[in-house]
Amino acid sequence: MEADAGLSELLGVLRGTRERRSAILVSEIAAEHVRVPGAELVDARTIARRLQAGEPAALVAVEALSPTLLRALRESPPIILVVTGDADEETLESLARRPELALLGPHGILEIEDGDSDLLLCAVEAAGLADLRAAFAPSPVALALAPTPPWLITWIREPDAGLRAVGFVGADALDPRWAAWLRGRTLEEATRHILIPLGVEAPRVDAPRHPSLGRALAAHALERTTGPLYPSAAVIAALARGLGPPRRGFEPSAALLGRWNQARRALPLTGAAPGMEAPHPGLRSDDPGAAFLAQRALLRQAQSLALQERALAEVDDDALDDARIERAIEVLRGAGEVLSEHESKVVLHGFGVEVTRQAVASSASGAASFAEQIGFPVVLKAVSPDLRRKRELGAVILDLATSAAVRRAYATIVTNVEEQAPSAHLDGVLVAEQIEEGLEIHCGAIRLASGEMALYGRAIGLTTPQEQILAASPLRPTDALLLANAILTRVPVPALRRRSDPDVEVLAELFLRLDALVRRSEDRLLSVDLNPIRMIGGERGYVTLDARITQRPHLEGL
Repeated sequence: MEADAGLSELLGVLRGTRERRSAILVSEIAAEHVRVPGAELVDARTIARRLQAGEPAALVAVEALSPTLLRALRESPPIILVVTGDADEETLESLARRPELALLGPHGILEIEDGDSDLLLCAVEAAGLADLRAAFAPSPVALALAPTPPWLITWIREPDAGLRAVGFVGADALDPRWAAWLRGRTLEEATRHILIPLGVEAPRVDAPRHPSLGRALAAHALERTTGPLYPSAAVIAALARGLGPPRRGFEPSAALLGRWNQARRALPLTGAAPGMEAPHPGLRSDDPGAAFLAQRALLRQAQSLALQERALAEVDDDALDDARIERAIEVLRGAGEVLSEHESKVVLHGFGVEVTRQAVASSASGAASFAEQIGFPVVLKAVSPDLRRKRELGAVILDLATSAAVRRAYATIVTNVEEQAPSAHLDGVLVAEQIEEGLEIHCGAIRLASGEMALYGRAIGLTTPQEQILAASPLRPTDALLLANAILTRVPVPALRRRSDPDVEVLAELFLRLDALVRRSEDRLLSVDLNPIRMIGGERGYVTLDARITQRPHLEGL
């Protein structure tokens, strides 16, 4: 909190809106990369001597970190330290861990230019910053900095700053604070900022508290209205200029149409989206390739803004069935760290999540009886916390249409488990309804290293790989709609242009119910894995085919 307050105050000092109360010291060598009004240009030895004397410094910029200077910085840290040259990684990490000091570097650049502008340009390196300057020229720039630091969010959310951040953010500068801040903004406010995350690895939704989860959550929050953007300064500039009013008499040239159609051939999934048939007459860009990619993002943005108008009610805890919820919580309290599929579905059903109609049998005749009650065809699965790859072990059998087939399948599963996994504890055999075909989604909830929970989802079983998309809990209805829409819009067209298209509101409601489970579980959960749910339309909308809940050890006091 103190560091944030210091950064916010410093922003006002640098932009000339607050009184300067401490020195801004820039070494003569670093001055090429740090241009701040009112800075004192001195040599590095003088900076060290003044810090050792206890002189407060708002900003210090140096080309290198000598042992003497390091001691002085630790004794009297400035609000921001800019390192414009190379530096030892271990030394930088130790400085970055100091909560009262904000680090920019190595190869840091910080330039204050136009106090009347609201545009802040940022990049992960000098070349990227130069590309942004060229793409936005001749527009005035308020601040320019590189590499994009983790503390940039402090400046963006400063109420009096009025900054519009545009550029690139490296994965090491992303954390859940970005998602938390954007969750509190309206979509109109959030779309002012255009920040493309770089180097973000696929989130490990199979590993609670994995570092990749927090970075992916922040990246997806930055992309929640546009989807992923191609990392080009020209694309960012075209997106920033937006879709203006159609130009009167606009007729795309033959050359422009030729390049546009070639782009649609090269990127068929992008080009086949509604609205991408031709250049929009209001799109401002001299680069046809950038215009093509920016137009797709702007259409996504307009679609996201339109989702705000949909009336999707929150899942009110008071509206849920208290008896079913209490039973669900009791199952959690009585279960081990990893719940069986059946236990997991009982918990989910308590919060109104659609699951397969099913029962656990302990005999072949019992399995046949349950199948007759559920209705054919049915699926049989082994119930065991020790089995992971059930299909490979022959512990799952599909398309059972008669009682006799169910009895034979029960015996086959028991035999396969005994032979293929003799050490596994078999709790019975699950008899479940077999669900009709439909789009399958892998979704759930996962705990981050920060302790927060995030919801996630992606379409599976497609020819093109899909990335898991994350959104922070608690979810508002608009957040749930945006998450569901982000998942479904990544499905290759024409999957979302048929009469049988999955309903974004149905998927959004599922996420709201998962979020209710997360909120009511009192920090008990580590993960909720629904793999998959199947979108089937009709009254049910979707059905959860398989589920596994993992919770914190009871030894942790829960």
